[in-house]
Amino acid sequence: MAENPLIQALPPAVDYLSYLSILEYNLSVSQLPVLHDVLQDTTLTTNIGWDLVHLLIPLLPASTSCLQDVARLGNPREVVLKVTEILEGLRTRDTTDDDQEEDEDQEVVESSLQSQAEQSSGGTTDKTSTSPHHDTPTSRDQTAQFCALLDMLAILHPRIKTKYPSRFLSTSLQSVLSAYPTLMNEDEATDAVLSFIKSFAGSKRPRLPPRKSSTHISVQAEQGPLSAPDPEASEEPAAPEEQALQRRLLQSFMTFAAEVYMSALPSDDEEVVAMAWSSRLEEQVHPKRNIPGRRTMREAFEKDEHLHRRDSIMGQMLALARDLHLTPDELVKTLTEPEDLSNENPDDLPSSASDVPLSRPGCLHLLCATIASNILFHAPSTIPALSVFPTFSSTLTNLLGDPSSGRIGTEPASLIDSLLFLGSHTFETSSLPKQPPDDDTFTNTLQRLSLLSANTPSAPLRYHAHILTSRLLHAHPDQNLRLAFIKDTLQHCPYENLKASAVGWLKDEILAALATSNTGNEQQESASAEGGSIFSTPACVETLSPHLFRDPLAMSDEEFRAHAPFFLAVLNFRYFLLLSSRKGLRDWIRGEGDDGWLADMEERVQGIVENKSGEGDGEDDGMALMEGVIGMCKGKVSIF
Repeated sequence: MAENPLIQALPPAVDYLSYLSILEYNLSVSQLPVLHDVLQDTTLTTNIGWDLVHLLIPLLPASTSCLQDVARLGNPREVVLKVTEILEGLRTRDTTDDDQEEDEDQEVVESSLQSQAEQSSGGTTDKTSTSPHHDTPTSRDQTAQFCALLDMLAILHPRIKTKYPSRFLSTSLQSVLSAYPTLMNEDEATDAVLSFIKSFAGSKRPRLPPRKSSTHISVQAEQGPLSAPDPEASEEPAAPEEQALQRRLLQSFMTFAAEVYMSALPSDDEEVVAMAWSSRLEEQVHPKRNIPGRRTMREAFEKDEHLHRRDSIMGQMLALARDLHLTPDELVKTLTEPEDLSNENPDDLPSSASDVPLSRPGCLHLLCATIASNILFHAPSTIPALSVFPTFSSTLTNLLGDPSSGRIGTEPASLIDSLLFLGSHTFETSSLPKQPPDDDTFTNTLQRLSLLSANTPSAPLRYHAHILTSRLLHAHPDQNLRLAFIKDTLQHCPYENLKASAVGWLKDEILAALATSNTGNEQQESASAEGGSIFSTPACVETLSPHLFRDPLAMSDEEFRAHAPFFLAVLNFRYFLLLSSRKGLRDWIRGEGDDGWLADMEERVQGIVENKSGEGDGEDDGMALMEGVIGMCKGKVSIF
């Protein structure tokens, strides 16, 4: 039998460059065991290893042992550069594939051709598809390559002995972050990122028994074969600032990885949004609001495996952040301080730890994970002192930006959920300061929250944003500021659903004011009018009446339908006033506050209903509800 060409051509029979050419021509899956034996020669692998990576990557998973050989015995500096280059290519390839895939038929043809090619070359990888979104051959192949390359980096970086190892680490971390978003929906890719960070974190935990926990973290396998020393090792020790700089680089990577993972979390249905932290906190703090017989979010995350995995992943990220000494105080500092714009060229390699930024969204998610582990899972954790002002208000400003931008509410659902969770937690655990913030800070915070309640696509998040806005508004001690904010919303806000919310805020203010007085007592009513709450008198409604009782006859049918949520809220508010225990409110709405508005509303609604009936339009636009409330209001007026 002829001798294997990989053995026969070994140097010094040919030079290293020629041997690489022979390898490239003869390399196949069947030759990988032979190559694995050949690569045990440290001198050979040092000289050719860096140029084998791109040949071995397409042969995964069969080539895993050979890639590990290259990582252990090749020149670590050269191999690291090759690995980062391929990682960058994964992102480019994903973008190119998306541009070239014109329709599903073309995808099927390409998948079929690739499967035939793998079978003809002896490939043994199982290509059985189980998910049309995640299990296309391209997706699985890229995930396997990503995981293998991260395993190599975990071996390579400890081998590099230079005065400035952070320069290699910074480049590698950026390449990983560039590739991870293209694969962030793959569980294996996220697991690989966590294992990669764990290899640097330095904490060696004993293996834990299997259990459901928010802080469980997987333990890596036993140490493999020994690695060769760095052939270009520097005689100088690492610079004194290198340890702090490398730790900061890893902390930064941890926050950006958390941002990428959380931003990719889907909303499974109309209720489960990302981590559903705000929903789970509401269930725990206000259990009486849970609907009997309906599964809670807590139960969903305990029983559904894919939801429980989200808790597990965030628990692992939180544990790794602790291993990297990324403290909750540092997270809060990043969230609340103004952005540092001193680094004019962010592409420059950092020279000190202070040059390395953390991801603000990532810091928010890790801070919320810290709070959730303590509140929802009762795990021991240190929660820093938090307050609505300035902690939450500054975080809201830094992450959502200017209310006039028109973009608030379009952020990833996970970011909005974490913001609302943080806001609700700080509101529940810390009252407003005795000296409230200046009016601009307070109203800007309310504006951002109210815009979330208007623009966020998710119904649960809109609800939590509305609740938090209402609680914060009602907590301010200045009733004039509260009334002014409601008026400003009714007068200037372009969103009808938010104007409807403002009507609800007004009703809640009136209820709160009446609850603090002896309702029905004329003497108390007179006292309230003189020096009590403005919300217990007709003055508050009279001030807002031009913006509440808008002329319905001045609008076209289409315009009126667009304003239907607001008009329905006003009708319900009018009925609420007619039922009020405060005589002054009842008298005002029946007399001066009527002014024919209810009759105009009835005329407009009946006209739309008749037109819709004649056109055969069965669309539910709220007109039937309005007819019912108008009838109730008329009945109450006649009773009085």
